[in-house]
Order: sequence, then C-alpha cells, then structure tokens
Amino acid sequence: MARSASIDPFIEIGTIARSHGLKGELKVHFNTKSPEVVQQLEMVYVQNSRGDYFPCRIKQIRTEGEEHRISFFVHFEHIADRNDADALRGKSIFIETDKSSPFFEDDIVDLNYIDFEVVDTNNHHKGLVIDEIDNGAQLVIVVATTSGTLMIPVVDQFVEEIDEVKSQILCKNLDLLEG
Repeated sequence: MARSASIDPFIEIGTIARSHGLKGELKVHFNTKSPEVVQQLEMVYVQNSRGDYFPCRIKQIRTEGEEHRISFFVHFEHIADRNDADALRGKSIFIETDKSSPFFEDDIVDLNYIDFEVVDTNNHHKGLVIDEIDNGAQLVIVVATTSGTLMIPVVDQFVEEIDEVKSQILCKNLDLLEG
C-alpha cells in the first residue's frame, strides 16, 4: 500500500539533552512520562544537519527518578564514548509515524503545571505556577505569590501531591524555601 505524500514518515518523540558519563550514555527527554512505552523502543531515528534521518539502534534504556519526574538514559549501539554522545546533544529523536500511537494515546505528551494552584499542607493558598524550569536533575516550578516568586523543586521533600483534575499542587516544607 502506498503512503500518502502528505504524511510525514517520522514523528518527533523526544530530544537528546546531554551526554551522561564517559561510555556514551545520553539523557533524553521523551514526550511521554511512561517508562513502559520508552522501554519498548528498539530503534529510533536522529536527523542530521542535512535533514536526513539516520537509524539508531538502542542498546540499553534505563530510568531514574520517582513519580513526579522520571529521567531517561539511552545508550545507542553506535555510540562508543562521551565524544560521540556530545555530537548528538540537542538533536531530536524520531520514530516512524505509524508506530507512534503509544506515545500519544494517553494525552500525556505535554503535561505542564502552568496555572496550577499551589497550596500548603494547611490548605492555604500560596500562589499560581507561572513557569517551569527543567534543570536536568529535576523540574522546578516558579510560583507567583503575593510577596514575589517562589521556586519549588518538584521532589518528594517539597511536593506532597499533584492533583491534575483540580489543577492543584499540595506542597510541604515551604518554610525551607521562603525567607
């Protein structure tokens, strides 16, 4: 069956953030929070400077982190060391469009916390999320408060619960960040 000319054969599923370690492992930000979907990948494609897609067979994928923020680390078969890995920094990762549905079926592709209300454990309103910063280690939310802005790392020490239905983030230990 012929593919329609208007359908792009590849779709972006992530971005290579940086190299990690000396053996060529890469930290990758995938457009999904589901480790199960990512772990099933065997082959992805990276676009070179001419716009050509070249295949990259995955040797290993591992995850780190907890439910609030999962980091993915990928080792491609053709990457031997940190120098090879550094050459891919900032490149997008693609898969064939007809194999992409697991990445997009749950609408978790671009979840963000902008405009979420932040409350403390006493249910006092602290402010609204106005920005997110991914520093490579964790997500940090920037909260507009009545006295300025507050930057809260999205880690268990400060975030008790994220209620996506209510668009609300329950935080604790904020006194450690204020002051």
